[in-house]
Amino acid sequence: MQIQLENMTKRLTISIDDDVYDFLEKWADEEVRTVANLAAAIVTLEARKRQAEKPTDQEPGGQS
Repeated sequence: MQIQLENMTKRLTISIDDDVYDFLEKWADEEVRTVANLAAAIVTLEARKRQAEKPTDQEPGGQS
């Protein structure tokens, strides 16, 4: 059995201000999801938007 590492989910820990967390908590409640799931969705959507705007030959944080 071969594991495909490129498709694995990664974990990330962040710190945010209380007021931002409160806002995300209310938003998550409206969508019946957890704050962590909402934050992951927001980060994924924004990263994919930015990725679509950038040339494909550049790696994040890398030099071209």
